[in-house]
Amino acid sequence: MKEEKDEEFDYIGGCTLDDKTKRELKKVTDDFFERPIEKAENFDWEEFKRNETFKAIMMPSELFWILANFERSFTQKLGEQMYEKFAKAVANANDDIGDAETQYELIGKRLTNEQENIIEDIISGLDNRDRDPDWEKEKKEVKEVSLDKPTKSTGKITWDLWIKDFSNGRPLAVEIKTPKPNKDQSMESKRQMLKTVAVYEHEDEPCPIVRFVFPFNPYGDLADYGHWPPQSIFNVTEGDGMLVGKEFWDSIGGEGTREGLYNFLLEESGDNIEKLERLAGDSEL
Repeated sequence: MKEEKDEEFDYIGGCTLDDKTKRELKKVTDDFFERPIEKAENFDWEEFKRNETFKAIMMPSELFWILANFERSFTQKLGEQMYEKFAKAVANANDDIGDAETQYELIGKRLTNEQENIIEDIISGLDNRDRDPDWEKEKKEVKEVSLDKPTKSTGKITWDLWIKDFSNGRPLAVEIKTPKPNKDQSMESKRQMLKTVAVYEHEDEPCPIVRFVFPFNPYGDLADYGHWPPQSIFNVTEGDGMLVGKEFWDSIGGEGTREGLYNFLLEESGDNIEKLERLAGDSEL
């Protein structure tokens, strides 16, 4: 008799997503699984033994290589803007905010040399620890620069997620990083935030709300965040200029969105595990 499996995850609270949000998210999750499962289904063990003889001899298990083939393809897909796609689906299902786009490009924007110099002074000061990160103060310094000098093109500024009419007519511009970025990544994100503030000083339309985002926090409480490289650039433990974990998901989808997203993914994972079990012919997978 087969032993009952222990469940690794339980439902989180009582939060579930509405049907509209689930439909949007299902499009994303189906896309993540479609190609990897197709590649696993088409795995040819006999061909693999001919082409990868050493590997096949060292691990002579067809099941192992079927799953390895799936895993490589699956993790590659997950690395391709997974959080952006989830966030776009959540935001587009929320009727209280505007449409969401990923990889949104600001083109044709301009700033002055003086604005650029102030931005680089701020970044350099943070890098050298000559100043502490303070988003409101940094933003104020950029906005106080005189605008009566010639402007130049900034080139293209790309935001991972852009949500129109997010708050009082202002868009939300989001730069998403996994929660352990290196210092250079953090500096570039802060530079992009400050540049966006600067270029909108020359525009009639309202400046977007710009945020540096961690989609989850492996340390639990923000006050316990322990990865040091970004902390000279952002006051992470205070969430300064940031949206982290639950705050991010709930801000774009409403209260309970993060827990509802987790629970939705639990439901979806069950269906996809069944597909893999059938493919592998092993119900103990």
